[in-house]
Amino acid sequence: MKQQRLSSWVLESLELNKEMKVLDVAAGTGILSRAISPFVKEVTSIDVSEDMIQEGIKENKNLGIENVHFHIGNVEHLPFTPREFDLVFSRFAFHHFIKPVVILGEMVRVCKEGGNVCVVDMISPEEGVLYQSYNHYERLRDPSHTYALKASHLIDMFTTTELKNITTEIISVDVNVQKWLKLTKTEHKIGEEIIVKLNEEILKNEKVTGMFPFVKDNEMMFKQKWLKIVGSR
Repeated sequence: MKQQRLSSWVLESLELNKEMKVLDVAAGTGILSRAISPFVKEVTSIDVSEDMIQEGIKENKNLGIENVHFHIGNVEHLPFTPREFDLVFSRFAFHHFIKPVVILGEMVRVCKEGGNVCVVDMISPEEGVLYQSYNHYERLRDPSHTYALKASHLIDMFTTTELKNITTEIISVDVNVQKWLKLTKTEHKIGEEIIVKLNEEILKNEKVTGMFPFVKDNEMMFKQKWLKIVGSR
């Protein structure tokens, strides 16, 4: 899925308006912050990486975006007052968190009554062995990966908070393996190890890695599922 299509899918159903104050948690360079900025009053983007933030500031300046503001901070302890934001979201970051339930709790804390909390992330297969295997290969490719949660885990996490009217949407995305490895600059030897396992799965027609690989136009691909979950406070 192209970046513009992904951003449009994330923003669908969030009922944005020009009075909203928005918080982007673990924003990275602020890709989604920039996508959402034309439709809201202001966006606060917080991330622990100063390098990511500096890149985001540079990109905002190049595009003339003035209503996105960056903060360096630990998202396990959001430096904001309770009920400060109309929308709090996190995009493709939960699979890096060691304590996702803590961060979700912080997101709920700083969300206004009547506001929304939204998490978008890749998810693992529900079956236990494939869940472990999928995350094993994601960590081989990117050591900063902790766990891509199951959809049921994220839903349970949301339902144990003060959030209500919880909605979910799952889409399946075809991912090019070579581009996936290049994105994280995975060591060649490790990349080859992953590709061998995916090839074996295709040849034996067995579900082993949890990645559901296939070949399309002579390129190795795999299926990745993305979940968007939204709850109102």
